[in-house]
Amino acid sequence: MEKQELEATPKEIGSEEIKPEGFGRRGFLKGAALSALGVAGVGMFAGCSPAASGSAAASGSAAASAAAAPAAFKADETKDVELVVIGAGAAGMMAAHVAAKNGVKVTLLEKGKDFSAPNGFQVSGPFAVGTDVLINKEGGTTLTVDDAFYHVMDYSHWTPNPALMRRCLETSKNAVAELSEVGYEFKEADFRFLTPFTGEKGGFHLITTKADDRIKLWEAQVEKDGIDLHFDAKAVSYIVEGDKVVGVNVEEGKKKIAYKAKAVIMCAGGYLGNRDLQERFLKTRNLNVARGGESICTGDTILAAEEIGVALDKTFGYCPCEYGGTNQKASRPAKQDKFEQNTAFKFGLYGCLQVDAEGKRFINEGLLCDFPMSYGSEQIILNAPWYSIVDQDYVDAMSTQGLYEYTVAKGATTDRDENAWFIGNYFKNPEMKYHTLTTLPADIEEGIKEGWAFKADTLKELGEHFGLTDLEETVKKYNEYCDAGVDPQFGCRPWYLSKVAKAPFYVTQNEPSAWSTFGGVRTDDNCNVLKADNTPLPGLYAAGTDSGSLYYSPYYDIPGYCYGLCIDSGYIAATEAAKYIKG
Repeated sequence: MEKQELEATPKEIGSEEIKPEGFGRRGFLKGAALSALGVAGVGMFAGCSPAASGSAAASGSAAASAAAAPAAFKADETKDVELVVIGAGAAGMMAAHVAAKNGVKVTLLEKGKDFSAPNGFQVSGPFAVGTDVLINKEGGTTLTVDDAFYHVMDYSHWTPNPALMRRCLETSKNAVAELSEVGYEFKEADFRFLTPFTGEKGGFHLITTKADDRIKLWEAQVEKDGIDLHFDAKAVSYIVEGDKVVGVNVEEGKKKIAYKAKAVIMCAGGYLGNRDLQERFLKTRNLNVARGGESICTGDTILAAEEIGVALDKTFGYCPCEYGGTNQKASRPAKQDKFEQNTAFKFGLYGCLQVDAEGKRFINEGLLCDFPMSYGSEQIILNAPWYSIVDQDYVDAMSTQGLYEYTVAKGATTDRDENAWFIGNYFKNPEMKYHTLTTLPADIEEGIKEGWAFKADTLKELGEHFGLTDLEETVKKYNEYCDAGVDPQFGCRPWYLSKVAKAPFYVTQNEPSAWSTFGGVRTDDNCNVLKADNTPLPGLYAAGTDSGSLYYSPYYDIPGYCYGLCIDSGYIAATEAAKYIKG
């Protein structure tokens, strides 16, 4: 997924475990009563506290939060509106636009200072079925909803909501048509990874409109649609009357505003900027922002929904960065290849030896290069930080030959089939910025100074630096695999097996990064948020990555699928909210 580097966003905020009382009918009614009075519950105040630096601190903070009494939201102003959409990313913009086309007066609240904050303006494109783009391309299309639906459901072991997934795919042509109407231009294209849908079955829609122009198009569309747009507006808690959501309490700049509404659509983009929620949902505090800086997506809407008793779905995950490792200590972590970065982080996804905190292999390293967003992504977040181990020969090869020449020389072919080195076609282009890592020696020295890389004359010394106690034994076995050209442990392809034999030796400490997280509230196929008893909560809808019913971990193996589900669910949520509002 292509993104553009943007300015760093505000510091992350934390959250803690919600007390069990928040679940079930009794907890729901208590939350409803508090929210009707404009009260933000315990979970929301925990969500607005500074992020703790570790799990022990987080646990202590949780105890303190649990002991605190909820404080009332004292609104400076109350506004009566029809529909509130929270978040102006991919799902939010689609929802606001479609609702407006259905005759609804829309109030759109965005936490960022302007349109540079949301990811939705920067992505490379959606996956969709049955669009004019596909129908009119040379050779036409044979891709069907069934093709995509059954692949996704089999891949995910039927974990997401099947009815919602099918409806999203059926809606995808309409969502792309809306973007075309706004002014987006597309072309069908193959992605850098080997994917299940290419050629006449292709469904990835590359957006050819530049990101800055997309923002201008949406600015014009917001005005045309009569959408009341507010930046610097953070959702704090939902307003509930009886068993219905009837608005949202918002901190807007220095003012506190209660928006009384007939319906609310939550699509604030997940919790990437909240390391406490990372720990709670993903079991790590080491997931960084692929665009750099901090994310304003801190799970506010998810926590607010949980506080009034809604159900969370069981799947939480992330949409990984496919360009290399990162580290919180680094001044230039890996980003999209067109941006400046420290090339030593390429080791994290180049298929060379990778070990865990004990110095043991934990993955088929080739998956990190071939499928960094799907099959390769789960183990690196579970083992974060992980460590790349290379020798001087490998450093010399990457800085003079580059990955393509090095790997082809070891027998890789780049034919377009599953047995070939498919992604080699991406690295093949000599005009690619990082075709050869010419700055690698200097970049390694920068990493050593910053504390996430190390260089040693012996493997013993290398392992001792980061506490990799089993590194020497691991390298001994790994080198035997390299000599034999066969990996009996994990089945890594022979062209990735890179012997660690010539001193000095190098290690980089890698942390994963993400374009977004996913996972949150449970919804039905109308994108209506469900209560703990799986019945719909009237007036509250969820779209995009705030919905836990759309996604699977590891991330799907289809390019553009996250963005596609965002715009599809935004379309559906707006359609259903409009029906609900009109009675």
